[in-house]
Amino acid sequence: MKIVTIGDSITYGFPYTPAQSWVHITGRELGIPFINQGINGDTTTGMLRRFKQDVINLAPSHVIIMGGTNDAFARVDETIVINNIRQMTEQAINNRVVPLIGLPIPCIYREDEYILGVYREDMREYAMDNSITVIDFHAGFIKSSQMLYDDAVHPNTEGYKIMANICIATFTPERR
Repeated sequence: MKIVTIGDSITYGFPYTPAQSWVHITGRELGIPFINQGINGDTTTGMLRRFKQDVINLAPSHVIIMGGTNDAFARVDETIVINNIRQMTEQAINNRVVPLIGLPIPCIYREDEYILGVYREDMREYAMDNSITVIDFHAGFIKSSQMLYDDAVHPNTEGYKIMANICIATFTPERR
């Protein structure tokens, strides 16, 4: 197994380094190579543009696609976001890479969170219709009673650990 994660600053591990990200923690805990292709400030359109180079060319067994937060800040129409997610998953499948869709964590800003909620529902519906595994990072944050943010958007170290635990449970059914 080799897993590539593509996303934005929340995949990257901002405001820390990738060594504190959920991606790194998950890979270390599972003993599986996890390659972090998170870029601060990226949107799903940017992720789609770099998908071949940053994912397909690395020949992973799986890819975790997680984006949407910066799209919500920019008020990108939901049809564009879900189309970008769809195109990335199709590219993965066409190249024998198993896609998983990570649902974005909650955002403290009410308007942005509303838009993210719309994106999440579209992503969840698309995944269900196409038998694609969803990693529900959102639910993990909602269930926690801890303060999980460094700012209004990015997780703190505890938040990244929770994200890692959610991802680990996806790959190890006995931990669900």
